[in-house]
Amino acid sequence: MTPYREVFDMGIAIQQALARFAHGTPPLECGGIGERDNGNGSLMRILPMALYLHRTMGPDFSRMTEAYQIIHNASALTHAHPISLIACGLYCASVNELLCGKPSVWDGIKAAKEFYRNHTEFVLYLDTFQRIEPNVLPALPKCEIKSSGYVLHTLEAALWCLERHDSFRACLLEAVNLGEDTDTVGAVAGGLAGLKYGDIPEDWLSVIARREEIEGLCGAFSQSFEEGRTC
Repeated sequence: MTPYREVFDMGIAIQQALARFAHGTPPLECGGIGERDNGNGSLMRILPMALYLHRTMGPDFSRMTEAYQIIHNASALTHAHPISLIACGLYCASVNELLCGKPSVWDGIKAAKEFYRNHTEFVLYLDTFQRIEPNVLPALPKCEIKSSGYVLHTLEAALWCLERHDSFRACLLEAVNLGEDTDTVGAVAGGLAGLKYGDIPEDWLSVIARREEIEGLCGAFSQSFEEGRTC
């Protein structure tokens, strides 16, 4: 699924996960578990899971153990270290707040952190996310926001951009102009900004390659909720 039907890149994490799967490793055990396996790949693709959980479990899913297990399973296909799992959980909880029509993501962040604080396998890693607080992250100057491929940097950058701007266009331009891993930071920030503002510029949409196919996939995904199918 590439813009012009030509594969031009595959991340190392995906290569390794596919190799493990090809050699018989169960899918949920294919993700990397080392400290250096915390790229932003699973965070980049986790948004549909938040949409699914909100529609099937309701607006309180960010306080449900079962929901976090589903989020973690989705991440673990390629990224299984606790830092990656927590990042995906925090992002999905943020998305849930926006789906509920709330102007801020911070109640969701608080709920997710409370969940991880009560689980010993995650609590030791919470300090990694100490800057993701309403009185800390938004006040940081741009020079302290990194946009590398590290999952923590991507999550921080996306939330920082969301908090600093009041439109989809402004948020996305800030995100991609941070540099480094621009496509992924833009995707993660764009998911949040699209839900919060919904004002995606038509001049941007009009030049998307394979737009009809993408919109068709989104429509089928949404329709599956109405028909009661599971992901």
